[in-house]
Amino acid sequence: MSSVPEELSTRELLITLLGEEVRRKLENRTKPNNKLFQEYYDFITTSLSPAYVYESRRLLDKFQAFLGDFPPSVELALNFLVQYHNRSDNTRAKYSFILSAFFKWYSGDRLPIKVKVPKMLPQYVPVEDIDRLLEAIHNKQSHKKNISRDTLLIETFMMTGLRRGELANLKVGDLHLTEDNPVLIVRGGKGKKDRSVGLNTSIRDKLAAFASGKSHQDSVFGLKPKSISGKIRTWADKAGLPQLHPHSLRHYVGTTLFQRGANPRAIQAMMGHESLETTMRYAAVLGKDMKETAQLLEKQPEKTKAYDPTAGIMPVSYSKEPEKRDKK
Repeated sequence: MSSVPEELSTRELLITLLGEEVRRKLENRTKPNNKLFQEYYDFITTSLSPAYVYESRRLLDKFQAFLGDFPPSVELALNFLVQYHNRSDNTRAKYSFILSAFFKWYSGDRLPIKVKVPKMLPQYVPVEDIDRLLEAIHNKQSHKKNISRDTLLIETFMMTGLRRGELANLKVGDLHLTEDNPVLIVRGGKGKKDRSVGLNTSIRDKLAAFASGKSHQDSVFGLKPKSISGKIRTWADKAGLPQLHPHSLRHYVGTTLFQRGANPRAIQAMMGHESLETTMRYAAVLGKDMKETAQLLEKQPEKTKAYDPTAGIMPVSYSKEPEKRDKK
């Protein structure tokens, strides 16, 4: 016999039978968009990395403006994504993933699209391009007081391989520079994982001097991810290197470490890669193994046989079987 009171409405009965998550999703459909999207931002902020929250909010703010007063729907989401049809596969995949995650929380619906991301090699950045980027910073005409900070920003990128968001979130208290093995701690990196990154003497001394007098809670560079991207884009354009962006400096670190013979597992730990397969893509950029393998296919010179004076002569055996004697 059922224990559910008869006076329960159909909606209340559904919630009782199917649980709290169904209740929340049903209530989501009655909320105004301003409240709905803010609740989602609060939800992902507690469980996902700042970089992901930033990218999600950047796209979903546009989606909210696109909706106006209409409630979110799969059909409207697909219409919204159409305007990005000429973007790269990576960008379209990222946007569809962000919207899919939102709809999973909002209603449980799934977007009927899947963008296949091509497996591309990381960008190769020669050290000469880094030098030109630093020269553009030193030659800038305005905000000259920030030249030392901006130069150190690029050098920290080059010496640690941090992501843009990780560098923006770096606090003075995350710098451990007085120990025998100086490190910086990355808090809440990709996948909400912390990691430590070793520092060489040069960058340790520069960071120590720059952070001197600041409190532990102060941001090291005082820049948001978007500001870092804007600065590097400006310097790269002035240097005649429009292909450079913040992640280019991370690619420089990965390929340089492989070029100089670093252990792949150590590179993986330093850069915070989930799998070694991701790390090994930097080795593929250099093509060192492929070159050595390709050389094996070249025609090898025939080896000259040394003269053997015994060739063709049957060997003489000095072993003799014992003579059989008749037993009497």
